[in-house]
Amino acid sequence: MALGALALSACGSQKSTLPPAPSQRADTVAITNLAQHPEVYSDATVATVGSVARVKGRRPALYQLLGGHGARIVLEPSSAAARYDGRRVRASGLFAVSFELGYEILIARIGPAGSL
Repeated sequence: MALGALALSACGSQKSTLPPAPSQRADTVAITNLAQHPEVYSDATVATVGSVARVKGRRPALYQLLGGHGARIVLEPSSAAARYDGRRVRASGLFAVSFELGYEILIARIGPAGSL
């Protein structure tokens, strides 16, 4: 019995490797965290910073937010992201996982990084 209690107490002391869950307000989250742990942020309002780039070969135009290490998040609607093509921005909105597009942010606000 003591061995079982010891095993259970050891499990309880393990720290989660997941990032903290977002709160009700738009917490700033690294794009890499969004891409690595989508289950934590799915259907949450988030804010993140990255560079806007047009997805090549897509018609109609589609824009993504790049954050290094190959992580990318599609920005919807494209019309809100188009004017920031090639610029570093802070975008906030609902983070969602789509079978068609992958990870995406449904933009509530977008502007030059440091301005929101």
